[in-house]
Amino acid sequence: MSPIETVYRGCKFRSRLEARWAVFFESLKLKWDYEPEGFTLSSGVKYLPDFWLPQLDCWFEVKGPEPTDLDRKKAYQLSVDSKKIVVLASGQIKTTKMAFKNYEWEWPSDGFRMELFAGQAWEVWNAKSFDHAFWSWTLETDLPPFISDQFPDREIPQIDSEAQRKLLIELDEIYYQKKYSKQHPRYRWGRYQDNVNWVITTNDDVKFASEPNDSLTIIADAYSAAKKARFEHGECG
Repeated sequence: MSPIETVYRGCKFRSRLEARWAVFFESLKLKWDYEPEGFTLSSGVKYLPDFWLPQLDCWFEVKGPEPTDLDRKKAYQLSVDSKKIVVLASGQIKTTKMAFKNYEWEWPSDGFRMELFAGQAWEVWNAKSFDHAFWSWTLETDLPPFISDQFPDREIPQIDSEAQRKLLIELDEIYYQKKYSKQHPRYRWGRYQDNVNWVITTNDDVKFASEPNDSLTIIADAYSAAKKARFEHGECG
């Protein structure tokens, strides 16, 4: 089944799903640019991301089905080359409300998910649109406590730096390969977060996080607006 080209706000989208995301962004008062610029990645692959979100300083790519490894490789490489967050949103926009005591959460459901890529695992740069302590990046590895016992011939810097993190990841991969006889999966997509959610911060900013807000916010309203949008003859109804 071919996607239906849809015109919204004078912009022709390749699919109605992309147009729904434009409705979502507007509901949150987020500015968006559709396919503003194409790239030739350092891998040689040409890539035209769907949306640029200037307030979040990130690229946002819309996929109908589950992203392929090629989709993820391109998103990862764009994040490495540009030092910008790249989000892959896949599946139709579907959410479910989960309740616990006096709290409710708006969780993605039924195959709808977002994945976030942000460069090499060891790179030291802050992503302003990802609201989670993970981004301070305290390194956690499978290495035993006494690294020097496992790698006595390697000098490991004591001060946190890109060089230190790069070396620790290299040793972690070596240790994992020896222990499990397979490649370490943790660093395949660099600085990566699966199942990302939209959140409203305490400063009322729109950001990404590993969990949704613990109460229904304007994010829920934006999801609803996107899902309910009607497009007639290619135009927004």
